[in-house]
Amino acid sequence: MLLKDIKKYVRIFNVQTLLVTGISILSCYLSLRFELRIFTDFLIIGIIIVFPLTFTMREAFRRREHSIQYLSLLKASLQSTLYLFEITKLDQGKKVELRRISDNIIDSLLKYLSKETQDASAVQGASMELGVFIKQHKKAVKNNSFKVFSFVLRMNECIEFLLAVRRHHTPWGPKVIALISIYAFAIFYPASVMFSASTNIEVWNLLIMTVMKILILISLYNIQVLMEDPFNVNTPDGIRLDDFRLSSENTYEVSGNLILPDSPISNSIKDDKIYHN
Repeated sequence: MLLKDIKKYVRIFNVQTLLVTGISILSCYLSLRFELRIFTDFLIIGIIIVFPLTFTMREAFRRREHSIQYLSLLKASLQSTLYLFEITKLDQGKKVELRRISDNIIDSLLKYLSKETQDASAVQGASMELGVFIKQHKKAVKNNSFKVFSFVLRMNECIEFLLAVRRHHTPWGPKVIALISIYAFAIFYPASVMFSASTNIEVWNLLIMTVMKILILISLYNIQVLMEDPFNVNTPDGIRLDDFRLSSENTYEVSGNLILPDSPISNSIKDDKIYHN
């Protein structure tokens, strides 16, 4: 488990990290070897790097938080729909079918979000199957029909939002500007330090200053790229999609009598004799 977590954090360092670090080391060598000195206004470069990075990281964070919110809302809506049908006198086989349809909605959606499949039609088809089931058995929940349809409306809203998050990404313009600025920083920073130094600067001092700053900047950029896909479970901040599957504890079985999960709500319902054999 620890090794798996370490691998997630190591993903922050990739080929882009090696490339920009190599460029910065080469720039240090050339600046020292040929005594290159250049004046560079790093205030402008700093603004060009920080502003796009801040913008894209904020947007990526919002995508993640809203995705968690809508996944939770989707699960709650499906569970509430199941509960409303469970308290009816609907045939037990139909209740099992409803549970299968609900599981299929979650499974197909999570497969699409985790990129196991590229076809979103399975998700929409599963959603339509639930709508058809409710339409066919709406008399069973005639006293709670408004609640059921409100849950279905909320479910469809959640599904469409999550599909849109999966299809669309944060604006590419700020990311490109930030990446180009980071490369420009790696190229010109050593020569700028040589220009500002009143005396000859040590090789190790120039290398440490340049490489450390470059590693921080490119790591922030890589973190933003990883956060852009909130459904990637292999990243440190990836959403744990399996947490939003319908719990197996909510599965109802028939063995003479209806077996209910032990919870305060179900116990109070059983006390009121709403559930029947």
